[in-house]
Amino acid sequence: MYMKLNLSEKEILSILEVDCRIPANQIAKKLKLSTEGVIKIINRLIERKVIRKFNTKINYSKMGFRLYPVHIKLVKRDDQSVKRIITIIKKYRICAWHIFCEGEYDLLLSFSIEKEKDKEVMSSMLDELSPFILEKEISVVLDAFEINKSFSQTAQSKFFPIFDCEVESEKLNEREVELIEVLRKNSRDSILNIAKKIKLNPRSTITMMKKLQKNKIISGYKIKINMATLSYHPYIALISVNKVDSAQYDKFVSYCKQTKGIHYFLHQLGKYDIELTFDVEDIHRFYEIIEDIRNRFSFVKKITTLIEKENKDY
Repeated sequence: MYMKLNLSEKEILSILEVDCRIPANQIAKKLKLSTEGVIKIINRLIERKVIRKFNTKINYSKMGFRLYPVHIKLVKRDDQSVKRIITIIKKYRICAWHIFCEGEYDLLLSFSIEKEKDKEVMSSMLDELSPFILEKEISVVLDAFEINKSFSQTAQSKFFPIFDCEVESEKLNEREVELIEVLRKNSRDSILNIAKKIKLNPRSTITMMKKLQKNKIISGYKIKINMATLSYHPYIALISVNKVDSAQYDKFVSYCKQTKGIHYFLHQLGKYDIELTFDVEDIHRFYEIIEDIRNRFSFVKKITTLIEKENKDY
């Protein structure tokens, strides 16, 4: 069942996409609503499974991680095989993300690697998956960022850095790592609850959070939206390019940041140079953007499109 958003719901979702830690009373002041009304709308969006999670976006490069996307063509993709594949994936924490799709590839994985031994764990997981794999391509992420989704004309734009290969990592202490883990589970939790979970006083907790944000280890707080409930459709574009100078590349990045529907940008070293993730109202809008990219940017050599498939619960 699709949910049609009213104006207040659109505006609240757009604000939470920029900063989901903003208090209800501040949202109410911005939108000229009551605080109780804002809380009621947020709870309704959670109950209807529009808001899946209050997320904390991390800059992985700042934490010393490297990201390795793996694109896989499966031998077959029946329910039994998918169920077994998901069971294997769930065993390995270094696999940060996965989706099934239709197109040149059937399964996309992303590994977050901190230590050399993590590469051995990644190799073990891929070995375990090998009976299901027909072909695979492994890439190395150079830079990546996420773009907030907007549902209203007045929505701000914000970009959440995810990775930058030129950024030096920072040494975090055990308490800082613990705080990040707590925030990633629920970034909208109260300071009192967060402080209790990491066994610090609230003032020290706030200071630590501000430090992590100032040092750009935490790139921001945004919601995870179930776009399917709003009748949006997920697509992916894999793009290979000819030699491109920095000015042309920056122009392309700026285009992606400003084009509604694109919400994730990844520059990588591999078969494809750029990966874009979309949420759009329909397939026609998706191909409009793809055609626009082809027409605007002569350095684009090839674009392969994928359709994300909804993951079943197993």
